[in-house]
Formats: sequence, structure tokens, C-alpha cells
Amino acid sequence: MSDVIDTAEFLDTFRARGAAIADACTRCGDCFRACPMVEPAGLADADPGATTGAIVDLITGGEGNPDAVRWADICSGSGNCIPACQHGINPRFMVQLARGFARRNAGSGPLPTRWRQGFQNMSRGVRVLSKLQLPPETLARFTPSRAPRTSPPDVVFYTGCNVLKTPHIALLCLDILDLLEVDYEVMGGVGQCCGVYQYRAGDFENNSKVAYATIDGLASAGASTVLSWCPSCQISIGEVSLPNYELQFGAKPFDLNPFLIFLAERADRLAALMQRRVEKRIALHERPVFPGVIDAVKKLLSIIPGAELADIDVPRVGTQANSLAQLPKFKRELVERELRAVADAGVTTLATIYHACHREICDAGEGRSFEVVNFMELLGEGLGLDSEDLYKRLKQVRDIDEIIVETAPLIEANRLDLDTVRDALAFEFGGKA
Repeated sequence: MSDVIDTAEFLDTFRARGAAIADACTRCGDCFRACPMVEPAGLADADPGATTGAIVDLITGGEGNPDAVRWADICSGSGNCIPACQHGINPRFMVQLARGFARRNAGSGPLPTRWRQGFQNMSRGVRVLSKLQLPPETLARFTPSRAPRTSPPDVVFYTGCNVLKTPHIALLCLDILDLLEVDYEVMGGVGQCCGVYQYRAGDFENNSKVAYATIDGLASAGASTVLSWCPSCQISIGEVSLPNYELQFGAKPFDLNPFLIFLAERADRLAALMQRRVEKRIALHERPVFPGVIDAVKKLLSIIPGAELADIDVPRVGTQANSLAQLPKFKRELVERELRAVADAGVTTLATIYHACHREICDAGEGRSFEVVNFMELLGEGLGLDSEDLYKRLKQVRDIDEIIVETAPLIEANRLDLDTVRDALAFEFGGKA
């Protein structure tokens, strides 16, 4: 990326993509009809064609209409709209772009003030929660190697930010790459954010600054493939910023692909490395955001000795749990329905896939007939890898003073400030700081 660039060009790129969508979109409304959020958002009576037309109006400089603004606001990124479109458009990008423009048009004060507090809360949580679970030498695994290289790595493993609140998941990813003898670099953390906070707020200029810096950082390793863990990062960089970058600079420096699909492509090699039987009947906490990831998880489950997959008939909605925050009642009802279905199915294990979902329900198995684990724990168990979900432990403790006492050696080793620890724990788990 050029070091000298007019930030107006960032906004122009978003506008150019909006104009291209407007040219291709027929306003048929098929994407609206396919959206699982329409009914719970109270939009069932809205006209699909008119609402889609108002979305196009938003992304081309107009005000849209109330139904379009509402639809954009509650978009959960499920992706049901993508195969519904017969005109070569990614409606998920279209609707979320409209959300950004609608939020630019609304509210008061500078755009950065609309996302800064949320980003700061997230950053503090990632730094503190990871350090309450791991010593400095283990956390060092999440930073790029300082050893000189004679050639680029095979891949870059991009953690994103929030998975580091549940670091056992990310550590299992690295352990499995080691078993596969993949040469990799690790990048991520709050210093290499995907820009999603800025994008959601409609601050397209700062979104591009943040995302392009991260893209350049990831590209610096020289690998042609970057593997993403986080689905929000995969959307934010893969569907938003890499195409923008390519438009502005003529090429994209790497391909971004979901990590679990990469693993599934090596399922035969992993099957040969299995060491333990995992005698569990498993239901998956599915998200439809990337169907290929769900297929990959099921393929990987099939190679774990003893593991049995049980299907449960529940709605699959959203990117991760936090993508449903705009409709809390709907979100709560989905979780309750799923937990009942899992209990009725007689499974031993409910396996989450993504980290935000795991943080939300990891303790839901307490007092029930099944456990809640992350899928990577099951894969790791079959491969003979040990892991401990320390985030679940902290969440089950809940009492902030008790957590501080229990993690005192790590607080000291990681040189954490107690007031910052209290604030982060109060925000993460509730209760008084």
C-alpha cells in the first residue's frame, strides 16, 4: 500500500462498489425473502422489492426508507441471502454496506466516537482475559517469530482479536499445525484488527486505515495464503477490505481462507495421527455464515475415533452469538430452544464452533445432561493434545475477587494492573468492578 493516500479515496472505493451493485441489482427482493432476521425484526409485512430498492438507495447516497434502515441494522451476517441472489451480487456485503451508510447518516458527533468505546472495551478484555489464563511464555506463541527466515512460511495463521479471550482454542489450532508440520507465522491481536468496529459504525475512512495496515502486516510474511479463525474477520477482510484494497492498488497480496476448511483438506493426514477414542455423541452449535466451514467441521468429526454426530432441528442464524445482539429476545429464545433440543436428543456433548458462541454458552452444560466444549477440544482430544478451557473456569467462578485471588500469579507474571483487571472482569462477566 502506498504510504501517501488521500483518505477520500477510501470512501470513494466504497461508493464505487455501491454503484456497481446498483447497476447489477434488479430489486427483485429475493435476498430479503431469504433473510432469517426479517420476521423477528418485525419486517414480515415489508415489501421485499421496495426494501431492497431502498437498500440500494442507501449505498448510492440516498436515505433509504425505515424498513431498509431497520433491515440493515439487524443484519446478522447469516449469508442465506448469498445463494438467493441470481445476479452475481453478495447481498450480505450490500446490506452491511447500507448499514454503514445509514449509521453515517444518523447520530451526532464525529464518527470515531461511535465505535471507540466498544473497541476499547474489546481491546482491554482481550489483553486481560488472555493474561489471566496464560503465562507470558505461552502467550508469546501468538506473536510472529523473531527468528530470521530464508523463505516465506507456508501460511499465516491470523487469530483476529477476540479468540484470544479463549486462548485454548487458538493454542489447539497451533498445536495441530505443528502436528501437520506446516510452516506458519502467527499474527493477530488488537494491534492487527480487521476494522469491523469501524465498518459497522460507517466510519469507512478509519475502517480502511485499520484494515489496510493489517493487510500489509499479514502480507509482510510473504505467504500467499492467510488462514482466518474468526468469521467476522473473514467477512471484514475477505468480503470488504481485500476487494477494496485490490480496487485501489490493482492486486490483493494474499488469499484469506477459513482455517477449518484448510484442516478439512488435510483430513486424511489428521486421521492417520489420531491417538485416542472420543466416545461422545455430539451436537454442533452451527452458524450458517460459511457453509463450507460447517461441512469441514463435520468432515473432521468423522475422522475422530468414537465420535458420533447427532443432528438437531433448530434454526441456524447469524455469524456468531454477538451478531444477534440487536434482537436480544430472539437471541435468547434461540439459545433456549437449542439447549432443549440438545437435551431431548440425548447427546453427551454440545460443540461450539466459533469463539464468541463459546464464550456465551460454555457454562450452559452445568446442571444439564450434556457438556459444552469447543469443537477444537474434540479434535485435539482425538489427536492426543491436552487442553483446558480456563475461560469457562473463570466464567463459572464469576465472583471478581475470587477470580483475582485464583489468578494472582498470572496477574503478577503478566504485570497486570488490578483496577484494569477489575474493569475487564466486570465488563465480561457482569457484577461490580
